Amino acid sequence: MQVSEVAQLLLWVQGVDGRTLTELSARTWHQLIGHLDYDAALEAVQQHYREEHRWVMPADVLKLASPTPRYGVNATAELLAEQKAAWCAAHGVTVEEFDEHEGDTEWIEAVMRRG
Repeated sequence: MQVSEVAQLLLWVQGVDGRTLTELSARTWHQLIGHLDYDAALEAVQQHYREEHRWVMPADVLKLASPTPRYGVNATAELLAEQKAAWCAAHGVTVEEFDEHEGDTEWIEAVMRRG
């Protein structure tokens, strides 16, 4: 998903629970669930609110929207590596640079502002 799609998802959430959408919330949620397909994330949010009364959080979306491994094979690490490489390529940094700064939200935000 793009940040704009995450913002759209959070607007839907706002319609249910009244939380306030900000650019920061859209960007931070994007860092956590941006690798998901919008429709899968929306379905996860809707499923959450069909079953729960508490606010949906990124972990809820990840749990409900994550693909189930087939035949006992967990492809999560491979998928995450592909997504990291794609993010790095889109933002003009190497995977090695990303790994050096992983967890450094200021660096990540600066890279995202660059384009």
